[in-house]
Amino acid sequence: MHISPSPGSAFSSDTRSVSILTGPETYLDHLGVLSSVLEIPLIVTEDKTFQAAKTFYPDIDVELKYFDELSLEYLASRFDLIFETGKFWAAELKPFLELLFRKKMRFVFCPHGNSDKGHSLQNHVNQDISLVYGDHLHDLLKQNGAAHQISHFVRTGNYRYPYYLRHRAFCDALAEERVFKHFQSERPIILYAPSWQDRENPTSFFSQTDRLIEELSFSYNLLIKLHPFLVEDRPAQVLQIQGRYENHPSVQFLTDFPPIYPLLARCSLYLGDYSSIGYDFLAFDRPLYFLNAENQSPLNTCGLVVPADRNINEFLNETCNKDFSDKRKKIYKYAFGENRSKIDIINEIKSLI
Repeated sequence: MHISPSPGSAFSSDTRSVSILTGPETYLDHLGVLSSVLEIPLIVTEDKTFQAAKTFYPDIDVELKYFDELSLEYLASRFDLIFETGKFWAAELKPFLELLFRKKMRFVFCPHGNSDKGHSLQNHVNQDISLVYGDHLHDLLKQNGAAHQISHFVRTGNYRYPYYLRHRAFCDALAEERVFKHFQSERPIILYAPSWQDRENPTSFFSQTDRLIEELSFSYNLLIKLHPFLVEDRPAQVLQIQGRYENHPSVQFLTDFPPIYPLLARCSLYLGDYSSIGYDFLAFDRPLYFLNAENQSPLNTCGLVVPADRNINEFLNETCNKDFSDKRKKIYKYAFGENRSKIDIINEIKSLI
């Protein structure tokens, strides 16, 4: 199946708009998908990200430009509105564009997940327009004080899940070819999505991965979705764990597969700590389990914390029929709100510029 690129920008009649992705290729599942939905071109700055966009999101109008090609003059002369995921990058650009080119560039920040990280944030850069999915992210930004540094908020709803449903045949075929066919046996699949280690929250990856594999792999296929920052920050430790299980028939470590929904669609259970993927999994109304008893986030009310002194396989078997469906649906609505049409999102952004 082939997906053709979008024909043109919905902003093109009166605003020269572009998305610029300077972060990891996993952000294609956020800013890249948004670019497709809003029909605006996407510029990426890394070869690997460009190839990933062509492979996994062929409908995106994507162009590769290295950092040295994205001069202030280039940006000022071609664009009026930039969608981005790097808030520090935008904060650095804005004053120089005004000073050197008298260009009042408008920036729209696209979040890359409904993360529970950031609850103790003390400092936040000034932002022009920030997208939020629903009440959860907006409330978090108000609680940590960041909302005072953001001029405008625009709600989007969960535009990524409907995007997956529109392209489901294509996405599922890629997931089968690159991921699921490599499991040697047909078993229920658990997605384990450990977050990365930051100053605020620990990752469960280094303390829990051996335990998970040893206790679960005889009953389940275990798909371990590694956060790109986890690999970037502690590569030797990650590789050491991967090396121990590289030939395990029921375990896969996944790094180079940006779309999350075709993976979640095949998984029976979710295991996580602070990853935003848990909020994405709520769309399927299936069981969630957590490895971080200290986390009191809304997501953690949707499932059970695995006790440190219990065999995980036995614990899952004992509790898999415990019903959290109503809670999952409630938190999904809190996290993402109602879906909004492309035109409504565009018109609201246009009203701010």
